[in-house]
Amino acid sequence: MAPPKNHLLQAVHVTCKRLQSDYLSDSSSPGHHKARADLAKLRRYASLDISNNPLALAQALFVMEGEFSEKLAGHGDEPSPSEHAAYIALTLFAIHMQSASQEVHLKGVSFAQACGKLYRKLEGSSDSIKPRIDAMLLAGSERARLVHIRSLITLMRAQEIGFDYGRFAVDLRTLANPKKRAGVQLRWGRDFVRGSYSASPTLDQKTIQLTNNL
Repeated sequence: MAPPKNHLLQAVHVTCKRLQSDYLSDSSSPGHHKARADLAKLRRYASLDISNNPLALAQALFVMEGEFSEKLAGHGDEPSPSEHAAYIALTLFAIHMQSASQEVHLKGVSFAQACGKLYRKLEGSSDSIKPRIDAMLLAGSERARLVHIRSLITLMRAQEIGFDYGRFAVDLRTLANPKKRAGVQLRWGRDFVRGSYSASPTLDQKTIQLTNNL
């Protein structure tokens, strides 16, 4: 039996895949111009609280072009957990895509794995990466967590490191639930270690580097 479909993961995945494909296409194409405009709008909304700015949420849902299932949509006066998570994921994706020359939404790579790759890539050049990641993992409030996440994504953009924004949205939704938060934090801690090791040079690569330095 196939696993149940995760509507939030699928909606964010399809949207990010379409936006980055169009953005990275021929710069003279209509698709490129539309994606560029949509991403610029999402970036402008990145620092806004959607509880006080319903237009920001409406814009994010509009960019998703119907991918957002009725099962995920809120029906009261507050954004649903899925709407909130999708909004945050898409606005951060827009920041990540700014001036990008390659894909930043990479299916199957968790956010924490990408943090591990970032740590390994910048090892020795900056002492602030690991404390930043630790602070993000241990943050007690969403506001504090997002400050660290946004900072890390900006660094990933500079280092051309991407991750799966569909999975990221699902993790953000789970982190908002105090009863389930610890599970995501534990998994992110494991993924960070896994990412830092997978980004390490292999023995052969190290040998080549040593040889080249002789």
